[in-house]
Amino acid sequence: MKRVLILLVAMWLVSGCGLETTPSPTQTPDLVATQVAVMEAAAATLTAAAPTATATTVPSVAPTASPVLTVAPTATFSAVPTTAPPTAVEPTPPIGPALGLFAVVDVASDDVLNVRARPGPSEPVVGTIPYYGRGVEVHDGGRQVGESWWVPVRYGELSGWANGNYLARQVGNVGDATAARAAQIVAALRDRDMQELAGLAHPVKGVTFSPYTYVRPLQGAPGEADLVFGPTQLRGLWNDPTVYHWGIYDGSGEPIDLIFRDYYERFVYDVDFARPDVVGFNETIGQGNSINNIAEVYPIAVTIEYHFEGFDPDYAGMDWRSLRLVMEEYEGVWYLVGIVHDEWTI
Repeated sequence: MKRVLILLVAMWLVSGCGLETTPSPTQTPDLVATQVAVMEAAAATLTAAAPTATATTVPSVAPTASPVLTVAPTATFSAVPTTAPPTAVEPTPPIGPALGLFAVVDVASDDVLNVRARPGPSEPVVGTIPYYGRGVEVHDGGRQVGESWWVPVRYGELSGWANGNYLARQVGNVGDATAARAAQIVAALRDRDMQELAGLAHPVKGVTFSPYTYVRPLQGAPGEADLVFGPTQLRGLWNDPTVYHWGIYDGSGEPIDLIFRDYYERFVYDVDFARPDVVGFNETIGQGNSINNIAEVYPIAVTIEYHFEGFDPDYAGMDWRSLRLVMEEYEGVWYLVGIVHDEWTI
């Protein structure tokens, strides 16, 4: 606007003075020179103003636009990490036919069996199975990871991979309270924890120890019945130096005269029953030529059997072992009333 006003003033001065292209005789050379200088100055002002507008306008636009370019990369890369992790923990479904139902074994009562998204101890956990869990559907397609054999499993709506070392084939079934108590008892036996075992023993009937599957009840001849120990006696049995008569050895007929600790190592926990091949819930698994009279001696009891199918292939299964925990309910709680060891007998 200022440039326009300057131009108009210059033109007014020229026209007001009656300027022509040829100076009149009355005009002096200095006046003409002055008028020409004014016109040249006005022209120069207009000419010089143009670059100024260009120089101030162009730089001011570029810096304003440049920050916009930094927005797109920020939005693009920040969104990717938030969606990737959920996909990574999706469990692999069972990949083979079902091999049957299995029970959780050798898991402490304050722990659980983890089910993971993929085979391996460092894979994400997708769920858990309680230490007394049963009805775990194991599928074919297991994989070796380190020293452990991992198997695809289903447990209710849960599916994934579990360490096969903590699963044993299941036969029969019982309630949760019974299964949980049996798991606690076999863990106490594994740990040689007589204090814990005493707390799990029947407070009235105590625990009867039978070296073979034929239980010799108290109604038998004097000295021929299986030994019974109450909770208080159990607490001190491990260090008891007394030699007890437990029965006779199958085959030889020799007396089984041992201190409790030696009897325990031979006729209670001679193999790792906490991690068996098969668990029988109120079902008999191991069968030899001895009479199994547990149901007759304990008519209101439930029996949980921990069974090994054999150890030496040369014996073709004749070296099987079983440990049967006999439990009865007393005032709403399941207690141990009998520990029956079993093996092939002649």
